[in-house]
Amino acid sequence: MGWIRCIAVLLIWSQAGGIGAQDLPLKSTGNLRFFVDLSAFRGPEGYTRQEAALLLDASQLQLREQAGESVGKISLVAVVLDTLDNRVAHRTWVQQVAVPELDVGIGAPFKDAVFFDLKPGAYRLIVQIKDIHAEESGRCTVPLQIPDYERRAGLVFSDLQLASHVARSGEVHRFVKQGWKVVPNITRNYVIGEPLQIYFEVYNLSSSGESFIMGYRLIDAEEEVVRTYPAKRFLKPGESCVRAEVLDTEGLREGTYDLQVEAFDGSSRQYFQTRRPIFLVSKDLPEGLTQVQRDLIGYYADIRYIADEKTRRTYDALESWPARLAFLKVFWKQLDDVLDTPTNERLLQHLMRMHYVETHFGAGVRGSDTDRGRVYIQYGPPDDVDYRTSAAGQKPSEVWFYETARRYEFVFRDRRGTGVYELVHSSYPGEMSNPYWWREF
Repeated sequence: MGWIRCIAVLLIWSQAGGIGAQDLPLKSTGNLRFFVDLSAFRGPEGYTRQEAALLLDASQLQLREQAGESVGKISLVAVVLDTLDNRVAHRTWVQQVAVPELDVGIGAPFKDAVFFDLKPGAYRLIVQIKDIHAEESGRCTVPLQIPDYERRAGLVFSDLQLASHVARSGEVHRFVKQGWKVVPNITRNYVIGEPLQIYFEVYNLSSSGESFIMGYRLIDAEEEVVRTYPAKRFLKPGESCVRAEVLDTEGLREGTYDLQVEAFDGSSRQYFQTRRPIFLVSKDLPEGLTQVQRDLIGYYADIRYIADEKTRRTYDALESWPARLAFLKVFWKQLDDVLDTPTNERLLQHLMRMHYVETHFGAGVRGSDTDRGRVYIQYGPPDDVDYRTSAAGQKPSEVWFYETARRYEFVFRDRRGTGVYELVHSSYPGEMSNPYWWREF
C-alpha cells in the first residue's frame, strides 16, 4: 500500500471537489468527501421514487472510543428544491459510524440511502454530511429530472441500480425494496472476476402473451460490444416485474463500460433498452481501496496520451497488475527530468491534469475520453480560451490557444448539443486541420 500513499501525497492538495458527469456517481465539495449515486423507480400513484445512495469514507471522521470501538458521529441533511428554490422535501438524521480496526490507508466505507416521492419535473437535491465531532462537512448539489413512469406509453424500465449485493429479503431496511435487499455499489467499481450485480424494475408489460425476453450487453468506450450475455425468457407476473441479475466479469479488461439492458415483449412487439456506466478494475489491486485511491491509481496508470505507440503496445500486452506496476515505475522514472528533488514533477503534473479533466469535462462519459480531455492531458492547460456561445443556429464552441514558438489553436464544438465538445480544427502540427470548420458545423 505504500506506493498508493506516495501517489496520494502528490495529489492530496489538489483534490478539489466537483460534480461528476451526467449519470456518473457524484462527488461532494468541502472538507468531508463523499459520493452520491441516484436511481429512480415508480412510486405511489402520481409520484416517482427518487433514491440517493451515499458513500462516505469514515476514516475521514474524528473518532472517539466507545465500547472498545472507534466511533464517529455524523449529521445528514437532504433537501429537494423546485425550480423556484421552494423546499418540497426534507430529511435530517444522525448516524453513529463504528469503525473497528481502522486502517486509514485502506479506509472505512459507510453507506446510507435516502429517498423522496416526487411528482415528475425538474428539481435540485442538496445533500450535506457533517462530522459532529470535528465541525467539518461536505456538500453535493445534484440536478434532478424526475421521470413520469405512469404516463410513459409502452415498455419501460426504472433506472438500473448497480449493487454490491442483491438477495431476497423480508426485513424492513433502507436497502430493501420489493422483497429484495439491494446494497448499492455507489462508485460502480467492480473487480474483474467478481459478479456484476444489478436491480431494476420493468413497467407496462402487455396483458397478452405469457412471457418476455431480457438481454444484457457490455459496451466499451468505443461503442464496441465486448460481451453479450445469453438472453433469458421470463414469465409475466403482471404489468410490471422486478429483475435482479448477477453477471460474470471474468476475462474482461480494466476500463469504463456501459451495461446495456434490453427487453422484448413479443406479444405486443415492444422493445426497450437502457444503459448505465460501470467501471471494471483489476483483481490484482489491493482490496478495500477507497474511491480516491482508485482514482489516483487510474490516473497513474493512464499513459495513453503520453507514451509513444510502441510503449503503449508493450504496456497494453501486460496482463497482470504487478507487471503493469513494474512497467509504470520505470516509465515514470524515465520521464522525471528534475532528478535533484524527491518529487517526480512530471508525474505530479500528469496526476493534476487527469484530475482536472475528470472533474471538468465530459457529460455522460469520462473527461479523459473526450477531445478536450485528451488535449489538456497531452499539452496542458491552454494559455487563453475564447468561449463562443451559440448564435444564429451555431453550436457553442471553445478555442484554446497555446503560446510556444508560435501561437497554436485548438477549436472544440458541441456539435450534438450534449455538452461534450469535439475537436474540429487545430493549427498544431500532427493534429486535425480544418480551417473552414465554421462553415461545416
